Amino acid sequence: MIAIGVKRSCLIWSAALLLAPALAWGAEASPGTAAQGHKLYLRYCSACHGDAGKGDGIVSGLMSPKPTDLTQLARASGGTFDAAAVRRSIDGRETVRAHGDPDMPVWGEVLTSEAGPVTDREAVVQAQVALITDYLASIQAK
Repeated sequence: MIAIGVKRSCLIWSAALLLAPALAWGAEASPGTAAQGHKLYLRYCSACHGDAGKGDGIVSGLMSPKPTDLTQLARASGGTFDAAAVRRSIDGRETVRAHGDPDMPVWGEVLTSEAGPVTDREAVVQAQVALITDYLASIQAK
């Protein structure tokens, strides 16, 4: 019983440590967090957005509208990468979806269901979303 509590506690603290640097406003992604985010990106995003984030994933040809070129997010926002908006878009749980399906999966729900038996699933989900966001910040076109 104690071992399970220790594992949960370690996972929560790990998630918090991963999340803290990603929440810093205006901070650039560190190479470590971008690499961790890249792994998550490949797992959850690349089928639609492509390995390089250009919107050319293996299923993109079947999609309408076409997936966003994620390397152009800063350019589309006037030259600034809006990390908070990107996190909200990836998470998807804040968006009101009264009419029809969302353009992309509600990853916040998917990640929550995959978080497993941890005390604070939300911290784990937010850490994963922040890592993906850090990766996307690192691939913005110059």
